[in-house]
Amino acid sequence: MEHDHRISIVTVPDKPTEDQKNEPNEANRTRKSGDFEAAIAAAGYGKFQYLLLLAIIPASWANSIDTSSVAIILPSAECDLQMTFFQKGVLNAVTYVGMVSSGFLWGYIADVKGRRSVFLYGYLADSICNILSGFSQNFWMLACFKFLNGFIISGPHASIIAYTSEFFGNKGRRKIPLILGFSMTFGNIVSAGLAFIIIPQRWSVVLWDGAFVYNSWRLFLSVCGVPILIGASCLFLFPESPKFLMSQGRMEDALKVFKKIYRMNTGKSADEYPIQYLENELPKAGFNDNDHDGKIKKRAIFFNPHLPRIILVMVIQFGSMYTTNTTRLWQPQLFTILENFDPADHNLTAEHSSTFCEILDLSAVANGTFAATAGNATCTNIVVDDSVYVNTVIVAAFGCLLLLLNSFLLNILNHQILLYISYGVAFACIIGLYWSSEILVTLILTSFFIGLTNTTQNIIIAATVIMFPTSLRTIAVSLVMTIGRIGSIVGNMLFPILLARGCIAPMIQLACLILLCTTLTCFLPLKATKKANRKQ
Repeated sequence: MEHDHRISIVTVPDKPTEDQKNEPNEANRTRKSGDFEAAIAAAGYGKFQYLLLLAIIPASWANSIDTSSVAIILPSAECDLQMTFFQKGVLNAVTYVGMVSSGFLWGYIADVKGRRSVFLYGYLADSICNILSGFSQNFWMLACFKFLNGFIISGPHASIIAYTSEFFGNKGRRKIPLILGFSMTFGNIVSAGLAFIIIPQRWSVVLWDGAFVYNSWRLFLSVCGVPILIGASCLFLFPESPKFLMSQGRMEDALKVFKKIYRMNTGKSADEYPIQYLENELPKAGFNDNDHDGKIKKRAIFFNPHLPRIILVMVIQFGSMYTTNTTRLWQPQLFTILENFDPADHNLTAEHSSTFCEILDLSAVANGTFAATAGNATCTNIVVDDSVYVNTVIVAAFGCLLLLLNSFLLNILNHQILLYISYGVAFACIIGLYWSSEILVTLILTSFFIGLTNTTQNIIIAATVIMFPTSLRTIAVSLVMTIGRIGSIVGNMLFPILLARGCIAPMIQLACLILLCTTLTCFLPLKATKKANRKQ
């Protein structure tokens, strides 16, 4: 169905010169008017964009910090919060529960209120939640704060990418998901680095006969909110997206933003900005019909030929995020168990070389006897060696490097080939991990497994964009990410249950999921859908 549109041209209140008054009206508009792409190109590229990226970097760490910070403190907080192994899984999963519960709500708010408001107040609220979470005195209080972190961060996480992209021209815009994706992943390194500096400190503040305790791991949780708060404060200095302003018909406000960008990038006066009029296609009175048509188009994803494709990529993403985030979030706890293992405690000789799974099976935690229970007042905190935090930094840094390599290879190799390679090597790593008997070998295998399965998530999103037409891409990506986060929830909840039955159970499960994802990759119809979408 075709819709009638009009061109709405809104002028700024500058008075035209006598020469401009004498020029033919259409000729003047042709010379002085422009759409969004022309306006952002005329504003240039320079200081404004660099400062924007600099401000966004610490704020973009929020998503990684929110999910990884609680995983890092689990070994240290075990006795303080009287946690069972299953409750640790709940803490790892609850942030993703918050993300899933609010994803579509934030999308609606961003469309109505604007992206700037969503990420500004979202990052501010998220930082406050992180700071307050450090004052948690029991498991349920901390779980509530982490749920709120997930509920809040789902909005800014999606809005910040769209917002940043709209301050760049066509060429620069393509690089924004890569830059911000790398920055978000770098947040894992930041949280691990802060943990290495803060958590090993042996001090605590005890008030009211132990009713209130504040120690190093709690300080770490509070400090995790500081980079996000700094980023949010810096972002208050930047304007609303000009594209959003134009979509709302606020042409004068959008033009002021373009002039500000022009002045900062060129050093010239805003009055010298070459475009005086902004063009925007606005529907006539019946825009509700367009909204209705948009809803009908989005429903098409649940019918042939799109339904089998969306189910396929959702299942693959479920497996990828399940394996990645289960292993990533349990990695600090597992390395703590490995570092604290003493063969003499289990009547083994010092010469005995225990494998990864043997150590976990011999561990009191893995056998279902917990270091802390509600009625146990003699809980002794596990000593977390500094190497655990160093290993966490190494795993996170290696993941960043693989993400960069993957972004380069996507321009050279087919999506399916990259998925085959990533899943194949990850499968070999999880099999090798079962027999690993050295900490260094375990670290290498874990780094490859987490890094490769993490890159598959980005490849799947890129494949989703290719597989669906423009009108369905946003809803397709949202569905795929939502199902992936559900995979993270299920994985972290099931892991302690399976581990209590022996190390082999979760290892087999992870290996089977990798094999399933590899098999389903064969059915991705990338070539056919890419050609079909080009014709649309």
